[in-house]
Amino acid sequence: MIFSISNNLDKATKIKESSFTGLNIWERTHIQEWVRANPEILGEDLLIVSIEFDRFSNSNDRLDLLAVDREGNLVVVELKRDLAAGYADLQAIRYAAMVSSMSIDDLVPYYTSYKKKYDDEQLSELEAKEQIVEFVESDSFTELSTKPRIILCSEGFSQEITTTVLWLRDSDIDISCVSITPYKVDEKVIIVPKVVIPLEEARQYLIEIKRKEEKEQKARKSRPKTMKILLENKLVTEGEQLLLSNDLPSWVKEQFDSNNPLFRAKITGKQGQSNAVVWEKDDKEYSVSALAWKIFKELHPNSKDPGGVNGNWHWVNSEDKPLWNVAENFLLENA
Repeated sequence: MIFSISNNLDKATKIKESSFTGLNIWERTHIQEWVRANPEILGEDLLIVSIEFDRFSNSNDRLDLLAVDREGNLVVVELKRDLAAGYADLQAIRYAAMVSSMSIDDLVPYYTSYKKKYDDEQLSELEAKEQIVEFVESDSFTELSTKPRIILCSEGFSQEITTTVLWLRDSDIDISCVSITPYKVDEKVIIVPKVVIPLEEARQYLIEIKRKEEKEQKARKSRPKTMKILLENKLVTEGEQLLLSNDLPSWVKEQFDSNNPLFRAKITGKQGQSNAVVWEKDDKEYSVSALAWKIFKELHPNSKDPGGVNGNWHWVNSEDKPLWNVAENFLLENA
């Protein structure tokens, strides 16, 4: 959200979002040129090496922008001007696969042509190669990686696109989404870019989470059920109060009340049984996941099936720690 402040600083006026379609702004004529000339719009420092790249064997496809990042990766940039991004993710994956085998020497002719056309700079192949190598911030850099990164840039992204991107990232494909929102201010158009996947402040966190997951997978192997771990190792005790409070779906979080019996349960202490908790609302025994599922469904506006629910993640112990984390930390400490 953007506000315009008056000259005497006493009034803030909200500036409404516009749309590229409404402003008659086009993908190739306008957006592509803006990003080409100012790649920092994409949230990082990139060296653009080619535009409208179309040198694919047996294909008429055109890659919007091809770049190199500071770590020596090729970066495929796919631009769309609105939410109707169609198969932008699939297109970008195809382009990334097509350029994945490119070497610096393969890239040099395209970079020299690009520099001549857009910067009026006549580079020799040696000079072009030196510029690419110097851009990469690594003294040991000698060749491009074989895993190009992907950046999708659009005014917005459909749920289908974001879901796919998140899944691809979880599968070790480096793909990002950058939204660019236009605002009309007097006679000017203001563009506000934002990296939406992954969030800038979450990048290092996501890397650390990935490392932790890999470590946990090694330690876990044939992992017993969470409640079995907790009960057998006395990590929870009979009668201990549990609260359904961690990482709740939005429709549940809106109604959460720590004093409401709906969100409270107690450990039965019965080892070897799946029904390990008693719900305060009806005094009946349940497994933690079955009970979480029942509550999520009961609170859903349309009583819809909430799908798979890991109750050990949503229920926290008397120290406000998710049961899943308690069991995982025990496994890691005793691996």
